[in-house]
Amino acid sequence: MHRRFVLGAVHALGIAQARWINDYFRSGGKLNDAALDGHVAGGELLRVAVDGWRNHAYVHRDHADLLVAAAAGRLRSTRTILLSPFDPVVWDRERASAMFGFDYRIECYTPAPKRRYGYFVLPILHRGRLIGRLDAKAHRADGMFEVKALYLEEDVPSTPALAKAVATAIRECALWHGTARVVVVHCEPAIFRRDLLGALRT
Repeated sequence: MHRRFVLGAVHALGIAQARWINDYFRSGGKLNDAALDGHVAGGELLRVAVDGWRNHAYVHRDHADLLVAAAAGRLRSTRTILLSPFDPVVWDRERASAMFGFDYRIECYTPAPKRRYGYFVLPILHRGRLIGRLDAKAHRADGMFEVKALYLEEDVPSTPALAKAVATAIRECALWHGTARVVVVHCEPAIFRRDLLGALRT
């Protein structure tokens, strides 16, 4: 069973350091590289080096072709989506920081005066990068999806193209909630709100 958990976690995560693996299924303490030697020797996992990481990383053998494409710079992400705070992309704060440079903490358990971003903030994944976060509320009785606040990361440029992609993600989330009307209250930077509203109207 533990073997299934290890291989399943690496398969789902795409690439992972040893100490991140057990957190995916909450299946035990942190692993080290030695604990994965058997999986590597058996060809189930590929041990790789990642620029900027001190530790080895692991890729499931099913993803060998994707690994080759990524190493050659040919792997491209095209999706923009709002993530749940419980999505595996951001659940492990250490992994989210190492892979995306994104420091994320759900603040619904934080007293309101101490919150920085909001009660139930959704990370924004754009083409393989976490580019911001959005605090939203679905008012189902009124059919309205309220974007209380949207924050782009400081190093993310505000562009009409990005606004269009984020607007599509917001619209998809709003429709899933049955709240077709979208209201945007606050954005940082403020110029992004203008482009976002324009994209939402098209």
